[in-house]
Amino acid sequence: MYLYDVIPENLFSVLASKNKALYVEALFVLLDAFKQHLKIPKDELISMIISKSEDRIINADFSDEELLESEHTLSGKAHFLVRKLKNTGWIIIETENDFKEYVTVPSYSYRIIQLLSDISNATESENFTFVYSTYSSFKIADETHDIREMITALNDGAERTEKLVESLKSVYHSITYYNQLLIDTLNVNNVLHSHYDRYQEEIVSRIMRPLKIKDSVPKYKIPIQQILKKWLVEDETIEALVEYLKANNDSDYEECRNEILRKIYFIIETYDSLEKDFISVIDRKNRRYTQATTQKIDYLINSDQTVKGNLIYLLKSLSSERSEEICDNLSDMFELYEQTYIDCESLYERKRAVRRNKNAELIMTDDLTDFKAKAKAMAMEIMNSKYSKRNVADFVENILGEKNEVSTADFEITDDDTYIFTLLSVVQANDRNSCYTAEIIGDNIKLDKYQIPHILYKRVVKE
Repeated sequence: MYLYDVIPENLFSVLASKNKALYVEALFVLLDAFKQHLKIPKDELISMIISKSEDRIINADFSDEELLESEHTLSGKAHFLVRKLKNTGWIIIETENDFKEYVTVPSYSYRIIQLLSDISNATESENFTFVYSTYSSFKIADETHDIREMITALNDGAERTEKLVESLKSVYHSITYYNQLLIDTLNVNNVLHSHYDRYQEEIVSRIMRPLKIKDSVPKYKIPIQQILKKWLVEDETIEALVEYLKANNDSDYEECRNEILRKIYFIIETYDSLEKDFISVIDRKNRRYTQATTQKIDYLINSDQTVKGNLIYLLKSLSSERSEEICDNLSDMFELYEQTYIDCESLYERKRAVRRNKNAELIMTDDLTDFKAKAKAMAMEIMNSKYSKRNVADFVENILGEKNEVSTADFEITDDDTYIFTLLSVVQANDRNSCYTAEIIGDNIKLDKYQIPHILYKRVVKE
């Protein structure tokens, strides 16, 4: 069937116009309305378009569009967008018995818009679970041994296997596309965006990672093949499948039998070749792409793209190749010539020796005992002066104030000193002479940038 026997000839004209981004956004709004409503009122669709694309509509250039006199306002331009979608065949507008206009979305229009949405939002596409779904349906059908379930599992398994192969081929070609994109990209930020924001989401997260973990071919290949081989050797199972298919398809016996055997052998043979012919090839291509991305980022970060850097690169290349033909060609364009010896006019400066002044010798003693003792004493002095038991007790007294109990949720920790005092207060609460008790009553709580246990302080009343 000819394509334009199904869809209008100028359907895609809006996607090639100057305001194509605005039309695409309007189509996505139409898709949202289609999913939310059975009947889509035209006025409600226009309100949704204005709400979603108000700024874009205001800034759009409609000089090439044939707007009516009443379509120069914000609302009028939204009405024009809907009218344009109707004229190009994306939607149909009908007036029903309540004298209201409703928007109808033809099936071809819905499928094209959904495809565009899937392409724009790769992470929101259906998860890659072809292998596990195939195994699960075969396992249930084999356990129940219900002929209808077995036929359904076989048909679905063959379809999912075909889609799996198509997806793997698509991944291979997508990696090639990103590799070419990498070659053409000269900005490090664009390389990072392409690799981490697009490639990782569209290829790695959605397909390659599931293929290695939850949808692993090596994990489910053998169970799938064992179930199908079991069906093959059971003549009564094959006969039952053939009779069921024959009764529901009005086909002859041989056609039904060949169809069933073809699907079984197709699934078994495909899973035999998946790792060798597809997955391993894709893995190698992915590794090469990842290595090329790393090298490109390293090159773009470290290379000097200025005129000076380009000249240095050119001179290094000439010195390494030492080609007389290249030097002769360059001598016609630049004042460059090859020099094989060093003289006073060469671009070279001999390294000059620098006399170093001899300083006083630094004498180190082999006995470190005295140094360690002094360092320890100094550290203890610092700790005792600032975080002594007296200061910790004063800290708790300060937060208790006139209360008999308080928790860490009741005061603020604004600096490191308060944080350290809070931790030390728990340790020193066990002292016999402590004037308070500290009890951890819950999980950690976050105060500003600090995370501490939920501590309850109680004043000790001395009799």
